[in-house]
Amino acid sequence: MDVESLRRLCGDMVAAMTRAAEFAERAPHAEYEATSPDGEVTVRVSGAKELLEIWIDTRAKRTVDNLTLGELVTQTIRAAELRADDARAQLLDGTSIGGFAVGDVLRDPGHLLSRFQPGH
Repeated sequence: MDVESLRRLCGDMVAAMTRAAEFAERAPHAEYEATSPDGEVTVRVSGAKELLEIWIDTRAKRTVDNLTLGELVTQTIRAAELRADDARAQLLDGTSIGGFAVGDVLRDPGHLLSRFQPGH
């Protein structure tokens, strides 16, 4: 690795650490919301996946049985948490070090390592 490549790699690492630190500061305060398909349940969670609010539409109390309502609440919470996960994934996929997206490396480190094996 030449000196210029090493400088670029170091710059990538500093930029990645800065983005990660900024995201870590914002994440707990960010809010993600999801609503069930027919609008009976709306859920809000934090970036740390803390449940902040559950709102149940008054019509759901008349049209949905308790078991189904419980399932809707659970599914909607998971959907809101998935939005928080997606925000984290976007950060990782949009951050690269040495030409490799951090998200790709975390999902499949073996693939990256195989590129450095003799004969590849």
